[in-house]
Amino acid sequence: MDTESSDGWTGYDKLAGLVALTLMAGYHVTPIQRGVAGALHAMLGPATTILPFSVLVLLLAGTTGLSSAVLQTKLRSQRRMERLQERMSDLRERMASARERDDEDAVEDLRAEQMELTTDYLAAMKTQFRPAVWSMLVSVPVFLWLRWVFVAPSAAVAPAALALPVVGHVAWTATLVGPLKVWLAWYVGCSLSTGLLARRAIARLA
Repeated sequence: MDTESSDGWTGYDKLAGLVALTLMAGYHVTPIQRGVAGALHAMLGPATTILPFSVLVLLLAGTTGLSSAVLQTKLRSQRRMERLQERMSDLRERMASARERDDEDAVEDLRAEQMELTTDYLAAMKTQFRPAVWSMLVSVPVFLWLRWVFVAPSAAVAPAALALPVVGHVAWTATLVGPLKVWLAWYVGCSLSTGLLARRAIARLA
């Protein structure tokens, strides 16, 4: 199951991708959203009675940000991409030099090498999506639960407003810009900032 295929994806990666696509369907398929949100609510419901809701959202966003940062470090082959980019740059220089000399044989050889290198580069690009697939297994259910909490009156676990310094109380479902709601801005902001801090910490420890 975990054997890596020619595109750099293991069987587990492809299974995770299939599950991620199914979860993402929950954005438009109501039964999937209800099922995922209901299952997650069974675990998170008790926490809503203990923690302030803004803190709970912060912890959930932090979990998604941290998991994304860790998965990118573990699954993304940045060094491989850098080596391929260096090879491509070197190849372009050799190609330009061969053309200046009007060395058609060298140009043909370099073109064959270029095709092989392009194939390797495209395969490496595919592996860059592996962290995103695995991180969606965490972020998508959390997002579906949050959306369900604010949309479904039966949930009744979220307070009506978020208390902010200076601004005061702002309704969680208030619109900031376009479709951007307060709860979404809070969640995304917490997730991005946590992920940034986590990547910096991982980079220092590496």
